[in-house]
Amino acid sequence: MYHSMIKSFFQFSAGSWISAAISFFTTPITTYLILPSEFGKASLYTLVLNLAMIGVLAGADQSFIRMFYETDQERRPSLLWNAIIPPLFLCGGVTVFLVCCRFEVSRLFGGIDQSLVVILLSFNLFISIFERFSVLVLRMKKRGLAFSALRIVWALANSGGIVFFALTVEKSFLAVIFGAFVSSLCVFALSFLLELKFWVKRCPLSIPKIKEILGYGLPFIPASILYWLLSSMDKLALRSYTSFEEIGLYTAGQKIVIALSLMQVGFGMFWAPVAYEQYENKDSKVFFSRVAKTIAGGMFLVSFLSIACKDIIVLIFDNAYLPSAKTMPFMVFSPLALTVSQVTAMGINLKKRTYWHLFVTLISASVNFVGNLLLVPLYGAKGAAVSTGIAYIVFFYVGTFISRKVYPVSYSLIRFSIGVVILFVVATVNTFSGSLTFELLSVTIGGVAVFLL
Repeated sequence: MYHSMIKSFFQFSAGSWISAAISFFTTPITTYLILPSEFGKASLYTLVLNLAMIGVLAGADQSFIRMFYETDQERRPSLLWNAIIPPLFLCGGVTVFLVCCRFEVSRLFGGIDQSLVVILLSFNLFISIFERFSVLVLRMKKRGLAFSALRIVWALANSGGIVFFALTVEKSFLAVIFGAFVSSLCVFALSFLLELKFWVKRCPLSIPKIKEILGYGLPFIPASILYWLLSSMDKLALRSYTSFEEIGLYTAGQKIVIALSLMQVGFGMFWAPVAYEQYENKDSKVFFSRVAKTIAGGMFLVSFLSIACKDIIVLIFDNAYLPSAKTMPFMVFSPLALTVSQVTAMGINLKKRTYWHLFVTLISASVNFVGNLLLVPLYGAKGAAVSTGIAYIVFFYVGTFISRKVYPVSYSLIRFSIGVVILFVVATVNTFSGSLTFELLSVTIGGVAVFLL
């Protein structure tokens, strides 16, 4: 079983690592073409798109994941279409809203009329719905190699779209938006073709099934909005208190933790179907405990390595982005906490107590709000990184404790907590010390200490 799980993990992860290599070679080009302030505007576009996706999906994607293995194979295409119909209707309403409020939306990007941005956002939202479900079909059918191929296509299309637009139209944040739109379109088209029979099979719609899908999925909306605030509050605070350039540097800092982000994405893509299938087999508690211990060890290792190599990785950026290395250390806590909590907080979903997600994200978002309010005016991007890192630590512990109440599993939380404290100290030193020798010494001592736990 563990051999097949490891094989599946690498199949799902391979594309992420190859796409990272593509980004590694194209980042010097894109950062040369696009100024930090323009990247800052593009990151705000992503925030708006993600928020709109939360509303239009209405949790239907989570319902599809949860009900996939409960549904007979012959009826799974019907489950797909019953899940995708509500988001399509909601997408129409959101599109009308965006068009009517296009001038208000434009204020996020500097206060000028950005009707083209609103048009791209509306089309991107529509395509993203189909992209989300088409990729989910591959995930739930455990087609790891196909999923990896799509990740590679996404990286090529995204980088190619940015460079093409910047060279032929203009070197602005619109190039980044265009790249995102092209990559979503390509991924949907290919994933649709890979499961063409699944999509075109005749599927009767069922009002009771749609109600069941929305009944399970709707509680995810407020929780997802709060999670959006949790993950976006840093950039919103930077937009309020600093400049687009500071947002761009912060976004570049997130690219330095690319290895951790890739592990998070790769693990998350393969874990959900494995976890639900294992739960249906009634032999999951020991399995979950072992997986949590293994993935935590791997994430700690890569966290320390990422901090140690931050000043080397940043050299691939244009000189304007070099200060982003100092914003990076506390960013390791986001992928670390999210990846491990996918295992330790899984009991909430397994027991269908999804309303607890609202409480978890409310507490974490509140911590992030207070942290950004206090730290961003003083430390800018560094303060945003510290606040967000602390918030994700809270996210992990609250979710894990609640999950253990509804689905008791023995996790090694004491050892994990010691590791978090050590990593926190190392991140603090590497953010504020200013001494390269002291920074490397802290990483070395901290890494050895965690390894000996």
